[in-house]
Amino acid sequence: IKNPEPFKKFLFNGKVTASDGQMFSKSKGNGVDPLEIIEQGYGADALRTYLMFAAPLELWIRWDPQGVPGTYRFINRVWNICQEYLEKGSGLRAQGSGENVLKLIHPAIKKVTEDLEEQKYNTAIAAMMKATNDLYELKAKDGFEGSGSWQFALESLVMLMAPFAPHAAEQLWHDLGHEDSVHKGHWPAWEGEYLVHDTITLAVQINGKLRGTVD
Repeated sequence: IKNPEPFKKFLFNGKVTASDGQMFSKSKGNGVDPLEIIEQGYGADALRTYLMFAAPLELWIRWDPQGVPGTYRFINRVWNICQEYLEKGSGLRAQGSGENVLKLIHPAIKKVTEDLEEQKYNTAIAAMMKATNDLYELKAKDGFEGSGSWQFALESLVMLMAPFAPHAAEQLWHDLGHEDSVHKGHWPAWEGEYLVHDTITLAVQINGKLRGTVD
């Protein structure tokens, strides 16, 4: 062709095989029936997220029956904490600085943004899962103190989740008070001041084995 192709690189997409490693085949009858997933109460968001989370994009993966339930639980946790905030915390915006929640969400924004640019979808989802767990721990400790910051944190988490679980993210975006679509021109930005921590955890290894940690 006269002009170079408008692509930076070729990205090989790994396949999903049956649990025993065989290729899915109609003749073998070892395929996964989407209706079975739907009838179990799971939808496209959980399936999409599982396929992106199971392994790096270029690797082949074996179908794990527990994979979709696992990502479904993650999406539900994001859903539930947003609903709890709307019920209990959204009216407390003047209380507290919310610095702790900002120190949780800004590193997640940075991590997910950079991982998406590099097609590292599985680690992006892992970062969101960790951030969600940390938000639950902070809520249990301090409630929704500094709920203006909580609003930002949850909106950011929903935006980060949108490429993987677009339907749940769109509904949560509207629940959080927006009338437009989360998929049109919305992405959170991180601020460097919230990426700095007073302490770090160092792993202590002897002969390659973890023996402890030091803060």
